[in-house]
Amino acid sequence: MQRRFSKLSCVVLFLIISTCLKAFPETMLQPRRLVDSHTAGVIPRAHFDFECRVYPAGNPEYGSGILLGMAVGISDRFMLGLSYGGEGWVGRGRNAIANPLPGWLIKYRVFEESYAFPGVAIGYDHQGYGGLAEKAGFGYKGYIFKSPGFFLSLSKNYLVFSKAQLGLHGMINYSMEEYKTVTWPNCYAGIDFGINEELYFVMEYNMGFNQKDPDPPNRALYARINEGYLNLGIRWAFSPSFNIEFDAKDVFENRRRLNGSTLGWGRELKLVYIASF
Repeated sequence: MQRRFSKLSCVVLFLIISTCLKAFPETMLQPRRLVDSHTAGVIPRAHFDFECRVYPAGNPEYGSGILLGMAVGISDRFMLGLSYGGEGWVGRGRNAIANPLPGWLIKYRVFEESYAFPGVAIGYDHQGYGGLAEKAGFGYKGYIFKSPGFFLSLSKNYLVFSKAQLGLHGMINYSMEEYKTVTWPNCYAGIDFGINEELYFVMEYNMGFNQKDPDPPNRALYARINEGYLNLGIRWAFSPSFNIEFDAKDVFENRRRLNGSTLGWGRELKLVYIASF
């Protein structure tokens, strides 16, 4: 009797979920990123977007950093992007420093999303976040949160009660920063939830597998998922062409310097403008 009740409960739960969730219509614009992680979304053909990020620098002497980026949809599946910025360009920092190289992005949507299967995109992204990592502080030169490098992203989107948008996303990536020492791939998982056509909440978890101590005695640290980086954001798309976003990064304050001191959680302001040409 108990086994039958358990089976009946599972059937009822499945029916409730099936009623609440519907396939995401292709006509709705899907997000291309959560906070830092790529989704399977791309910019439509003959569209471009311009993005500006303002964030606290990794080194307090530099004040705040700014990152400017632009991406173009070459086709409905293929997009290219370029970004550049530096630290100390805004705020009250005593010094200023520019990123050593521009970041660039290539992204291709391999499979469109269907009712049963997620959308799939592959690409290469050379832009990291969080400011520059210094050799003395972090043991390598690059970005505090490393650039994704080669990545594969999956996305499955739903409509909840035919009103709210729910997106489930995952990404696996292999960064080319410190690649000779850190040979592990990294993973992201996240969701976006739009309560209406303007207001969205995003959440992602960076496992941080490629940012742990690479010394042989500590290689087991790579498997500690609880030491990853949780990023949260709220996005307001107050027009079809322009949205503003506030992100809280590394909420658990797990990113640390070599001396064990934490960077603390970061605050980032993001402005995005998208249009056709």
